[in-house]
Amino acid sequence: MLNADVIFAQIEKSLDTYLKDLDKYSDVQFYFKSTPNTWSLGQMYEHLTLSHSFFIYHINNCLQKRKGQEGGEKNEFGKKISLKNSFPPIKIQMPEAWRGEEPTAKTIADYKNALPTMKSNVKNIMENIKTDDQSYKTLHVAAGWLSAVEWLQVADMHLRHHFRQQEELETTSKSAS
Repeated sequence: MLNADVIFAQIEKSLDTYLKDLDKYSDVQFYFKSTPNTWSLGQMYEHLTLSHSFFIYHINNCLQKRKGQEGGEKNEFGKKISLKNSFPPIKIQMPEAWRGEEPTAKTIADYKNALPTMKSNVKNIMENIKTDDQSYKTLHVAAGWLSAVEWLQVADMHLRHHFRQQEELETTSKSAS
């Protein structure tokens, strides 16, 4: 059984780390792209904020019992990541169904405001997640049918997964300084 409080504590830790890390970057580093097909740190931060909205949307749909169904199972990938509580340590291409335009980075100051808001968004729905019976689920195209607490777990895994990308982008952006 997933523990929403433990998951939330990890989300808080990840968001606090991303927030603190913003102080390390110059504007040049934040917007630097080593290749046309590689994101900048700013684009990665934008992706994190956009993804957060997506996860909150699905959590709320589960809690409000809309745009999903009673029951449903995770697929094999969903079961594997849930069991390991982690995405595989590889670069993952977003499913075509979710892929839109390349993210456009905002300013470092924008993310200094956005990250605490992201934390508040999750904190504000935690009681509802903890009291939810987890029977209503919405479809995650890569993982299968997920309940509110399972979406919370995916949000946590997603934040932690991007630390690898952040480290790589920090390394390449140092050459731009």
